[in-house]
Amino acid sequence: MASDQKTLHVICAGGFRSAMEEIAPRFTQTTGVAIDLTFGAPAKTRELVSAGTGFDAAVVTLGSLNPEASAQLDDATRFIVAKSPVGMGLRMGLSPRAIDTVEGFSALIRSLPSVGLSDPKAGTNLGNDIIAAATRLGFGEDLRSRAHFIEGPGSVVSAAVAKGHPDAVITLVSEIITVDGVIFTGLIPDAMGLGTPFVAAVGKHAQSAAQAQQLLAYLRGDVALAVMKATGLVTG
Repeated sequence: MASDQKTLHVICAGGFRSAMEEIAPRFTQTTGVAIDLTFGAPAKTRELVSAGTGFDAAVVTLGSLNPEASAQLDDATRFIVAKSPVGMGLRMGLSPRAIDTVEGFSALIRSLPSVGLSDPKAGTNLGNDIIAAATRLGFGEDLRSRAHFIEGPGSVVSAAVAKGHPDAVITLVSEIITVDGVIFTGLIPDAMGLGTPFVAAVGKHAQSAAQAQQLLAYLRGDVALAVMKATGLVTG
């Protein structure tokens, strides 16, 4: 289905980047609508969405939507498109072990010299949330003493692990399994209570709401859902 809309401007969360970079060209091939993507950490996407103009659709973290940002989205089109659980990755040469229990997860952390987390200066609070959850479960100091904060999203932390330091990364699964040179160890324990839902919606001031609706419909389709699953996202 061709369209005379040249470019659809989309704000996209960094944790959804790997999926969207595959979905966008497939959408364009199917519809003839090009997509201009602007990626950012939660603080950046919140700022961009809150401005209210310059974008047609957004796929952002639920936690980034404060009242100001939410007010700039068409609530009738808004839905949870996927969720990224939090996992752990190790540098090459280290042996994975089960981390689905608090005991196993904390034991692995204590065995490592360093664990990489996203620095809050990058605009995401996930690193602090991970330490807070670890503290609640009794191994916060073990993690804090090994924490190596890197100013960037989880994919940047994973890339550092792939280069050999730090020894591990804890971040969104979608930011681990898409980085070569990192051994995906598994999901962190459910007791940590962490995970990031992504919300998709048309902007209230979209220049082409019809094409933005097309994109949202495409995100619900089998092709897009398969890409999301392949990049570590949970759908349905």
